[in-house]
Amino acid sequence: MPKTMVDFRLIAALLVTSSLAACSTPSPSAPSAPPVAVQDLGQRASADASGLYALSFNVWTGGSLQQVSSLVVGTQEMILMAHVTGSAGAPAQKGTAIFEYCSYKGVPPNDITRPDEAPKEACAQGTADWARLATVSVTAGTCPTLGTGYSCVDFGVVRIPRDVGFRFRYSPQGSGIAAGVSDAQNFTWVAGP
Repeated sequence: MPKTMVDFRLIAALLVTSSLAACSTPSPSAPSAPPVAVQDLGQRASADASGLYALSFNVWTGGSLQQVSSLVVGTQEMILMAHVTGSAGAPAQKGTAIFEYCSYKGVPPNDITRPDEAPKEACAQGTADWARLATVSVTAGTCPTLGTGYSCVDFGVVRIPRDVGFRFRYSPQGSGIAAGVSDAQNFTWVAGP
């Protein structure tokens, strides 16, 4: 092979290599994005995954839960049920539902003669605060016959007619669904006949 031919190939290879190296280093005048840690990416993905947080009131009827909006005092136990799904409808596989009720300030809990439970409007106005009732996992088994994404807690039998505000907060614990709070709702107990 003639010497001029080898020199031409060597020069061409050096030019291509130097061009690639020049493209791989950022230009001093080009803006650069701040580095993002891998942990930050996971937190951003979790925070961007919106969820749906549905609260319902139920009673046991014939071995299954039936949704209700009110009960006669002293008749049945009311079951609070939280249902958490991602925005696409897939149920939460991890996390907990923190059930809360609206509680009047300065009134002791569990006093049968002076109930501390208040309607949701009292919490909105600041005359009451949200009090923790229970923290329950949203994994399978916490609501009998229902799969993951559901969480249930038995509020019990109420003996004094009143409206009580309830809500739940969702703690994702790595589920990929963002933390959130359900809409507050009142449940009504009415006097019997």
